[in-house]
Amino acid sequence: MYQLHEFIYRRSVLRAKEIGIRKVIGAQRKEIISQFLSEAVLITGVALILAILLTVITLPFINKMSGLGLSINSLLQFKILLPVLALPFVIGLISGIYPAIFMSSFIPAKVLKGMLKVGSGNVSFRQVLVVLQFSISIILIVATTVVFKQLQYIQNKALGFSKDNIITMGYYNGLTPQYNAFKDDLLKTGLVKDIGRSSRIPSGRLLDMQGASVMENGTAQPVKFDLKNITIDYGFIPTFGIKMAAGRNFSEAFKTDSVNCIINEQAVKELGWKTPENAIGKNLTYGGVDGKVVDVVKNFHFESLHQKILPMIFKLPNRDGLNRTSIKISGTNAQASIAAVEATWHKYLPETPFDYTFLDERFGKLYQSEQQQSSLFTIFSFIAIFIACLGLFGLSAFTITQRVKEIGVRKVLVASVPQIVAELSQDFLKLVILAAIISLPIAWYAMNKWLLDFEFRISISWWILAMAGVLALIVAFVTISFQSVKAALANPVKSLRSE
Repeated sequence: MYQLHEFIYRRSVLRAKEIGIRKVIGAQRKEIISQFLSEAVLITGVALILAILLTVITLPFINKMSGLGLSINSLLQFKILLPVLALPFVIGLISGIYPAIFMSSFIPAKVLKGMLKVGSGNVSFRQVLVVLQFSISIILIVATTVVFKQLQYIQNKALGFSKDNIITMGYYNGLTPQYNAFKDDLLKTGLVKDIGRSSRIPSGRLLDMQGASVMENGTAQPVKFDLKNITIDYGFIPTFGIKMAAGRNFSEAFKTDSVNCIINEQAVKELGWKTPENAIGKNLTYGGVDGKVVDVVKNFHFESLHQKILPMIFKLPNRDGLNRTSIKISGTNAQASIAAVEATWHKYLPETPFDYTFLDERFGKLYQSEQQQSSLFTIFSFIAIFIACLGLFGLSAFTITQRVKEIGVRKVLVASVPQIVAELSQDFLKLVILAAIISLPIAWYAMNKWLLDFEFRISISWWILAMAGVLALIVAFVTISFQSVKAALANPVKSLRSE
């Protein structure tokens, strides 16, 4: 709306003599007002048609990027269609009413003598809007950069285990009596490195272990924190490459492992044991079973980086509880590896569909909303910068037009083109600097709040804020320079000959 108002107002001032002549030959004030309002409504109507066409063209891309299922048919609803059709009239009237009243009020004699003066209050209003637009642009630039850096941090952060080349699938009870043969056949292919089963897999949510307690001075002391429980088999830890801090993995060679357990470093810390080595052999009761800690694994990110690393306990299954199968395949020939797994799967479960997902894809989906936010912020940043540049372009063109004779005098007094460009640009660049001063603290505060949703996150470096401000200045200077250089290179004779 501001851009339309600016365009109409600027063109109105440039048409002042035309309006003065029309008033001299008898045009009524209401006719001039009607003309300006009609032009404003017509321009807005054309803009609405172009906007609808662009919406139709870009809607599939927007749906793909945002994950929404928007349809152009939603515009055809009466409650939406009526306001949309009314927009050209409402926006046109609001944008055009002031220029129409302002221009129609001029005294023809003053206009035709070149005595038209533009009120400083109007210039101040336009300056405020330019500052507002660039403030929004700078905030979006900071937001886009922070989201991108956080996603980059997430993708590159070590999770404490290997998620590459692992496919996961459901586990079926029909495979239980044949599992060892199924596993041996897979390993014989040479395309499968490891296979493991578990109640849950990394990227899923953890469940609490109920009724856990430790033996302290001969007395069972209940665990006063949430201990997350995962049921695993002997192959789970080597399949995911989870590193050990102390102790050993579960082994079929130790019959007591059916009641023993493995915990992570965070559980050691929460239980008050000084080191992982001190935890080995400690008695830990869980789920009504008395066992010992045989291994402490290093902390790893089972859930997304939105959550902190929680204390975890791993145990072998009693009867069932293994509903996920994870297979580490060869990284050099993924297609052949998957084909081998599928053939072996159908050998043992011919009636069961072979359905799998890559673990790294599951982790990627944990941050799907952030990826969509990054794409949307990027697009909106470009749009906001473009709109801000239009406003600055219009303001600079209008102001330079008003100073054309001053520029001519400066050139006659041998002012160089760089001097004139610098003189014309500095007032506008001050607006952008003011926008940066206003917007950067807001952007820093807003994005820090957004980052609080992540337990593991980046810090907003000073260079991100500085980059956003400098980028806005560069874009503004390029925008202004187009008009400034054009004015500085103009022949001063043309601007001064009417004096």
